[in-house]
Amino acid sequence: MKSVYSILLLILLSVTFAKATHLKGGEIMATYLSGQSYKIKVRLYIDQHFGGTGETANTISVCMGDGNVVDLPRVVSGIEPLPGNVIVAEYEGSYTYGSSGIYQISYANDQRSAEILNLPNSLGTSQFIWTVINTQQPNSTPILPYLSFEAGVRQVFSVDLKPTVADNDSITVRAVRLSKPSPGTCGVRMLDHSYLFPNEISATGTFKVDAAQKKLVWTAPEVVGNYLFAVVVTEWRDGVKISESYREGMVTVIDKPGDTVEIPPYESSEYGGVITSTPAVSSSEVSMAIQAYPVPTENFVTVKAYSKQRAIIRLQLIDMNGRILTEIASKTPEISVQEVFDMRNLTRGMYLIRASNAKDSVTQKVLR
Repeated sequence: MKSVYSILLLILLSVTFAKATHLKGGEIMATYLSGQSYKIKVRLYIDQHFGGTGETANTISVCMGDGNVVDLPRVVSGIEPLPGNVIVAEYEGSYTYGSSGIYQISYANDQRSAEILNLPNSLGTSQFIWTVINTQQPNSTPILPYLSFEAGVRQVFSVDLKPTVADNDSITVRAVRLSKPSPGTCGVRMLDHSYLFPNEISATGTFKVDAAQKKLVWTAPEVVGNYLFAVVVTEWRDGVKISESYREGMVTVIDKPGDTVEIPPYESSEYGGVITSTPAVSSSEVSMAIQAYPVPTENFVTVKAYSKQRAIIRLQLIDMNGRILTEIASKTPEISVQEVFDMRNLTRGMYLIRASNAKDSVTQKVLR
């Protein structure tokens, strides 16, 4: 009887361990071979405690962007563990497209690691990594250094993100919010609005990509823990975008020796500094940026609001008679929010969008 219980216990432990959440980032690279053929490599950053060779999948299913899903085998990379208890698993294979075009290569996995400070309830949430290639021109996507790092509390964190480029193409790098997949086997990428940029946890300092030097700079971490970050690397040739790659990585903040710095005021990673609106905002608490595509908008208006202090942020769409047509409020105290207002059924004219917290408010005019 004891042997039966032992067997059942081993089975239970093996199932639990196989389903353990462990992903700490990832990226997809495409290398041109010939014609419409490419070598596709998916690189996953895995928690070393759960991602040993026996527990990581031998193959993964990757969407190629043309309606096909292919299984890529794991390859032996021989890469030593990276900072933050991270190991690298790489999956690789060749694929030939039936015709030239623009394709999104993507991979989704719902085994994201737990204990990520800037992604609430990260345990088991979906990671979605993607790369868009234009096969009308022979090209290989840029290669970045491994994206797992350690940073010191109250120290400047700076890492070189300058990619290796096979051709003489122009490269831009920017920090972005995490992507998540829409429902379905090969989902469309969406923004994960539950994600916070690393400097939003303490509501101090800056976290951004130095565009000129292609460096990721965080001035400076204040809270020990694991932080996810994402960048998009865009490749240009003769003014035409030929690839766009989303990359996720991890910064583990620890106490370590070294000089500390004075923490600068909070600056939005997404909006590039303190957001202002037109007309000028006199509020000491809230500022707001609004983007409408096209202007004036025919369909939707995207509203981005920023509060200098973490607070419940309320957004209201108001007509010129003062009637509140739509109201959206953040469920938890936030520094920044982004929402979309549907204006398709409204009559043409002027409207106001108001952003407010418990202390102050600011308005912006929009045209329908």
